[in-house]
This record gives sequence, structure tokens and C-alpha cells, in this order.
Amino acid sequence: MSVPQGLIDIRVVRNDLDFRREVQAYRAAIHRLGPAHGPRLIASEPRLRALLTTHPRGRPVDGEASLHVLPRVHEDAGRLLAVLHDSAEHVGDARAQAARHLTHYVKHVVRLVDRTTAWLSLEEAEAVRSSGDRLLTHVQDLPVAFCHGTFGPASWRWNIQGQTLSLTNLGQAQVLPAVVDFARCAHLWATQPHLADMFFAGYGRTLDHNELLVLDAAAVLTAAEDLHHAVVLRDGDALSGATAALRDAIRGRSSARDCAAMPDREGVTSPLGTANECREEGT
Repeated sequence: MSVPQGLIDIRVVRNDLDFRREVQAYRAAIHRLGPAHGPRLIASEPRLRALLTTHPRGRPVDGEASLHVLPRVHEDAGRLLAVLHDSAEHVGDARAQAARHLTHYVKHVVRLVDRTTAWLSLEEAEAVRSSGDRLLTHVQDLPVAFCHGTFGPASWRWNIQGQTLSLTNLGQAQVLPAVVDFARCAHLWATQPHLADMFFAGYGRTLDHNELLVLDAAAVLTAAEDLHHAVVLRDGDALSGATAALRDAIRGRSSARDCAAMPDREGVTSPLGTANECREEGT
């Protein structure tokens, strides 16, 4: 349904826990994006687990027509994500929540992998599990944020008339280590570092050392999650893309592990630090 303020959406959430989490996300964080840049919660009905929201108008950020605006889009995406992430400052037990939610997320992805064995080799499934273990090992050292949950170009909408970017698909928003929200862009940024530069210019900081250590692991987990989603949709194109993305992420994980054994080098200016350096070296 369309109104002057945007698109109205009515959605029923799958269980009471997800309903409470999503309502809390709207109240604590999502509203800070503003009506032109993110969805707004109009009403909620706990008995039906129903949410009534509005969404800004915009087109998906893909295709040749978007290439000329991609640097601007990535800068705006960084700026919006910073607003969302900074909302964790208003959550009293944010670090404890981040550790608890990450543990739940890793277990969730491992369960998805167990249901997707027909599309994964044993080695790929093990790479997902070990990536989850590595993330959990570093959880106490990672910056905490109120995360989007499925952040990436698929959740961005560009309004051509207003020249504004908005975020959508915030149903998984919750407090997590911030690096989870960078994972779906990791491969794109590695191959097009100028977009990473624009994103982190908008975001206001680059990745810290601990985030660089686990970015590749987070990318493997999110790719595995996206693969399962494609399997459920039975979309051949999406399945091919998700399978390739997971394999790219696993290769990136191997490169990053090799890179960790390399001595530090001076003059690193890329927001992705040594991760980009390794790829340039061909390791």
C-alpha cells in the first residue's frame, strides 16, 4: 500500500521473541535514521505479532544505472549505519547483549548449514563452523553496535528524485559486534577499495585490529546464511550467486589466515588494512 509518506507494510512476525526484539529495535534504534532514511513503526499488535510500518520509496542499488552513484551511495550507507550503530550507547548492557546475541547467531547459522548439506562440501561446512568459533573467541574484544543484522547492498534503496538512501530489511536488527554488519560488503570492498574508502568516510572510522582479524570469519557466516535463504526460495540465480559468495568468503578466510602470519607493514591507509594488502600481494 502506498501513501505520500512512503510504502505501508503489514507483517506478522514468526514468534513472540522475535516480535519483542523487533519492536525494541524500532524504539531504541531504527527511529533514529529518520523518516527519509529508514522504516517507521506505526503500530504493533502483540496478540497477533503484527507490525505496521512505513518505508521510504526507493529503488534497489544494483544494475548499470546505479554505477555512477555508487560512491555516493556507499558514503551515505556508512553515515546511516553509524547512526544505527551508535544507538547501542543507549543500551545499558550492550556488551553482554552482543555476546549473547552473537552466540545465538552462530548457533543459528550452524543449524542452517546442517540443513543445507546438499549444497555444501564437508570442508565448506567445517569452514562455516570454525568461522563461528573464531568470532566467539574474539567477541569480548570487538566494538559493540546496534546492528542492522542483514546490512549490505540488498538492503539499500536509492531515491532518484530526492537523491537519498534508505535502509530496509531491518527485521534482524539487534545489539551485536559491529563487524557483523560489515561482512556482506567485505568481498565487494576488497575488489573495489574506492567504495570501501567512501563507506568508511561516511561511517567515521575504519576497522580496528580485532575487527580485521575476524571480518573474513563474519563474511563466511553471513554467506552461509544467505545460501540457506536462497535454498528456501528455490531461486536458481540466487542459489548460484549465494554459493559463489560463500566460496569467495571461504577463500578470503584462507587468505586472511595466511596474512595474519605476515609481519606488520608500515603505511597502511586502507580501511580494510592488511586484508587488502594480502590480496594485492596475491597470497
